[in-house]
Amino acid sequence: MFRLQSIALLMELLVGSGLALAQTLPSTRPTPPTRDPHTLGYVTASELPDGGNPPANADGNFIIGPTHNPAPEMSLHPGVPQGTVYEFTMNSAESKIYPGVARGAHTFGTPDPSDPAKLVVTTSHPAPYTRRVAVYVPEQYVSGRVAPFIVSPPWII
Repeated sequence: MFRLQSIALLMELLVGSGLALAQTLPSTRPTPPTRDPHTLGYVTASELPDGGNPPANADGNFIIGPTHNPAPEMSLHPGVPQGTVYEFTMNSAESKIYPGVARGAHTFGTPDPSDPAKLVVTTSHPAPYTRRVAVYVPEQYVSGRVAPFIVSPPWII
């Protein structure tokens, strides 16, 4: 019984951490805003050639760039295996171990008087959630064999 509770706690920490953050994320990110430096009202600036730096004794606004060489580790290299990324949505209601939990808005737990390291939260209730998941499978992985893996919170990926 203790082992099952430990597994449930581990799942809560790994999958359900940041319960207030548990949400369905948009499938694509919006394009970040950009401004043309030649637009009316934009602060006047001197545009430098790619790779150029402003002189050390110069004051003013300078546009450095705008292009950068791609990082070499992001390009494909011959002979280096390339894996596949599988994306799917995880629905906690389908879980047999951890169907999801939510806490009432603006509520907090209180320390357990017999164990101050333990937090008693009486405002939690079952609540399903969905989460986007991306799994990278290396090309050299052999189906059916045990392989190491890492579980990471979504804000780190």
